[in-house]
Amino acid sequence: MEQFKRLPDSELEVMLLIWQSTEPIHTGEILQRLKDSKECNLQMVQSTLNRLTGKDFVKCDKIGRLNYYTPLVEKELYLEQETDSFIERLYHNSPSMLVAKLLSKQSISEAEIAEIKRMLEKGGE
Repeated sequence: MEQFKRLPDSELEVMLLIWQSTEPIHTGEILQRLKDSKECNLQMVQSTLNRLTGKDFVKCDKIGRLNYYTPLVEKELYLEQETDSFIERLYHNSPSMLVAKLLSKQSISEAEIAEIKRMLEKGGE
């Protein structure tokens, strides 16, 4: 599996928006979606997009006066790598330690317990 650099939170937030979009997304649309959740400005968004382009996470196509961004890295591949890294770094590569921690700190509904049991029975398929 290709290794990707870990994204800082600000870049990950923008990537999540790009991954959500079913079509190439332009800078203004990203800015608008980010403004719904936090304070940001056009320069911040453009800088973040330039960094993501430089890291080969997105490609930029200029159409007219607008820049449109398309992901080059698949969301599932990135999330898989981040999950593996998280478990390795914080739980000594032991998924069972992670699950034990989650169970000890979170209130889990009966439906969630049933879903976890179903996944365990399937063997991670």
